Amino acid sequence: MNRIVVGVSGAATSYPAIAWAAEFASPSHTPVELVHVVDITWGLPAPDFIAEALLRAEDELRGEVEKARAAHPAVPITSHTACGSPVGELVARGEGADLIVVGAHPKRHRGRAGSKPVRIAGLASCSVVVVPAEVRSTASGVVVGVDGSSDSAAAVAFGAAMADRYGETLTVVHAWDDPEPWGMVEPLLIPTEPADEDKIVLAEAIAGLATMYPDLEIVSEVISSPAVGALSSAGVGARMVVVGSRGRHGLAKALLGSVSEELVAVLPCPVAVIRP
Repeated sequence: MNRIVVGVSGAATSYPAIAWAAEFASPSHTPVELVHVVDITWGLPAPDFIAEALLRAEDELRGEVEKARAAHPAVPITSHTACGSPVGELVARGEGADLIVVGAHPKRHRGRAGSKPVRIAGLASCSVVVVPAEVRSTASGVVVGVDGSSDSAAAVAFGAAMADRYGETLTVVHAWDDPEPWGMVEPLLIPTEPADEDKIVLAEAIAGLATMYPDLEIVSEVISSPAVGALSSAGVGARMVVVGSRGRHGLAKALLGSVSEELVAVLPCPVAVIRP
């Protein structure tokens, strides 16, 4: 990996994101850049205000860099300040990066499309990890949602590497939901169990993983439930939930698939939104 960008807002939600990024970067010594953006989208403040806000941000970031370096001395950690739109500046700073990491509080970001983490995950050209304000120290296991798309294949690759790194179980989930009858539909024509296609999607998703990671414990499940509910439930107590940025049925013009968008809003645990 070449660089990890971390959005630092100054709120308490930033600290778990910084810690997650530094720990993730530690084995490969990947450079980590802490970025704070002075928000001026509400109006153009006086130059003196901007200058003071930038100086204060730089001072705060120096403290965060020192703490992160003390915990992970082998990781090159730098900082950057800017003024403008936090979403736009962070997305721009993430161009060419491997990951953007941001913190969030799920109870304060239920507006889905309106929240900064959701917008960043939708607009970024790289993968994005959203870390909740509280991360369980006892969390274990990596959950990946699959649907047969190229995005979910990339998610499986990321999730398998994470699970193998920590020596934890990889749970690969394909959510299958009963279609809701609408209009004149004969009840007997409504499926009551997963189709062969669903089982094939799951089998193809994990094909080759046992060879690549011989010591990795892999659990695969076809769950009869809407995808968001299935992954949220599976993610409770997990180290991470990993999904593709867009699913097989998402529109090509969509910035972020509905499943990944809702998971970022709910945050049962850290959520990685992976772009191929």
